[in-house]
Amino acid sequence: MGLDVRVNLYKELEKHRGNPLIVYITSDRRNAEGSISGDAVGELLDQIQKLPSNTETIDLLLVSQGGDPTVAWRIVSLIREQVKTLNVLVPQAAYSAATLIALGADEIVMHPHGNLGPTDPQITGPAQDGSGPIRFGSEDLGAFLKFAKDEVGLTDQGYMQEAFSMFCRQVGAVPIGVAARSLQLSISMGEKLLKLHMTDDSQQKEARAIAEKLTKDFFHHGYPVNRTEAKQIGLNISSRDKKVESLMWKIWCDISQELNLRRPFLEIEVLKNDPNCADLFSAIPHANIPANAPPQVAQQVGAQVTAQIAVNQIPSSKFETIHALMESSRIASRFVTAGMVFGSRTPDMKFNISKLHTSQAWESVNLSSIKSSVSKKKTAKKKTAKKKTIVSS
Repeated sequence: MGLDVRVNLYKELEKHRGNPLIVYITSDRRNAEGSISGDAVGELLDQIQKLPSNTETIDLLLVSQGGDPTVAWRIVSLIREQVKTLNVLVPQAAYSAATLIALGADEIVMHPHGNLGPTDPQITGPAQDGSGPIRFGSEDLGAFLKFAKDEVGLTDQGYMQEAFSMFCRQVGAVPIGVAARSLQLSISMGEKLLKLHMTDDSQQKEARAIAEKLTKDFFHHGYPVNRTEAKQIGLNISSRDKKVESLMWKIWCDISQELNLRRPFLEIEVLKNDPNCADLFSAIPHANIPANAPPQVAQQVGAQVTAQIAVNQIPSSKFETIHALMESSRIASRFVTAGMVFGSRTPDMKFNISKLHTSQAWESVNLSSIKSSVSKKKTAKKKTAKKKTIVSS
């Protein structure tokens, strides 16, 4: 399958729901991840420009592990400047910033396999002890102090102050400040997105409660909020439509296969799959040197073996990974990293692998050539069917 097949699925879903469809996916492939970020805004604007002039409602099919929450607001507000109604379709995971985008939708269409997630911000910074990067959630400090008080039994203010100081020494005072501001941003952003369509007075208060719940009430950033729980917390989850679910899942499975999401990206595998790099994985040569051989002979043979094992002339192998894509039946693009992998092997069988990125950018996909190819295939099938009919008659 591929984009040529997906375009037909997009058209079928558009016809069934009566709305233009835009698909935005970011990769969760290990070592080739993607995230919701500002560089996708230009691609979204291109998609918006291609919408039919009378468009009032669009569907956004979304799968992502998250990204920049301010970009989530920007995506929703840009779409709503153009159309009256936004629906978000979730065939699989739409976490963190992707959940924020879903909060800005009038209707969320969730597949039974789909999940939303908590919107609590995650902060990454250098550990103060120099041990490397450290990642913590905005709620972790409060949870730590609560644990120290309720479970450990530290009630003395001096002990609590020392516990707070210990946390600051580990993650740093500035990142804690960033986490506090990010927490308020997340709640505020969620509330604003919900209020774009929850306009009644009673709904306004509900919007704040939902935003706070998604930020504070779940104890893990990766907690999966399924469609049943999403309805329970007050989100407008649409009734099930088997046709829509089937098309959503077919689209997602095809994209998952094209992005190779179930298989980690490994540099050594790139080299292994390249026939030009076969010498890197060839058998180790052996040299049988008699015990009584002169030292100079043993030295000479050993040098020859070393020369065979040390594969310094292995050519580089090209690779390409897709980190995100934005598609519709009208226009398509993807964020691609291209580069080369270099490999060598030392006489003691240690592999040295390095990677070089040669380009990293959004690239347009020529849909006209895909449509032309599909049209030719259909014509060929019709001719074949006609020949068979003539023969059978």
